[in-house]
Amino acid sequence: MTSTTTVDRAMVTIPVTLRAREIADRFRQQHPHKAKQIYLNTLAVQAVQSYLSWFGIATDLSASHSWNPVMQALSDGADLMVTGIGRLECRSVLPSETAFQIPSEVWADRIGYVAVQFDETLTEAVLLGFVCSVTTETVLISHLRSLDELLDHLKQPESNAPTHLSRWLAGTIEAGWQTLEECFGQQAVLNFRGSSQLQAVESPVIRSRMLNLGIGLEEIFIALLVGVIPTENEWMEVWIRVCPIDRQTYLPTGLEVVVLDAEDCAAMQAQSRHTDMIQLRFTGTIGETFSIKIALGRQSIIKAFVI
Repeated sequence: MTSTTTVDRAMVTIPVTLRAREIADRFRQQHPHKAKQIYLNTLAVQAVQSYLSWFGIATDLSASHSWNPVMQALSDGADLMVTGIGRLECRSVLPSETAFQIPSEVWADRIGYVAVQFDETLTEAVLLGFVCSVTTETVLISHLRSLDELLDHLKQPESNAPTHLSRWLAGTIEAGWQTLEECFGQQAVLNFRGSSQLQAVESPVIRSRMLNLGIGLEEIFIALLVGVIPTENEWMEVWIRVCPIDRQTYLPTGLEVVVLDAEDCAAMQAQSRHTDMIQLRFTGTIGETFSIKIALGRQSIIKAFVI
């Protein structure tokens, strides 16, 4: 899939305190053969921790591998344990760099990757943005998502584990997903399958789930339907539909559906304008990753998938 848009990002500057430098200096003295790496990793982790603390998001340095001297020696990890959610990787970026590196050893067991750029004096850290997942060691800064989305991402820990579409073909249904009958009832399913849009889909395996895009006491429920159709060789067709529920005829105006590729770039997108549904369809190879982002105003939900 190819990108059609770039994301505007709000960046945040965090002062690097004397205390943070003292901790980083102590860690690097324990591992002189990789002193610079550990020093920058330690500063990056503390900068992200400071940022999350502003929003009351609890973290645990003692449970982070980056704070463990043995793990420091064995890997190039810069993880920050976000309490009750998982490990957030904090990668340093040097001045004027347009990309940063994420070693393959930290591609798993992470809920996201934050880019932290330092000035030449290492007295300020700028949080540039984040990505949910990676499949390559080099990530362009221009491909980062905003820090606002990071906060939303951390509020949705259940969405971080990707859904494996190929498993649906064997009858496996992950937690949170339902058959059409379970979600809508038999009569609604007959109406769905009788629609011209579904008739154009050749016998997909379809799963659905309810999503709430409301704020506070205002609940706005919609349905996300995803279908997968096996084709020849390693290719599969993926079918996506977002539609209203609770006797609503139309989707909320301005609701946006975006398909993000493996680098978190927008590959396909559509927006509701007094429409009764949004439907997208594309092909991918087995093992390819993508995400579906559904946004309404400042509220957004992101679901990750592996074909």
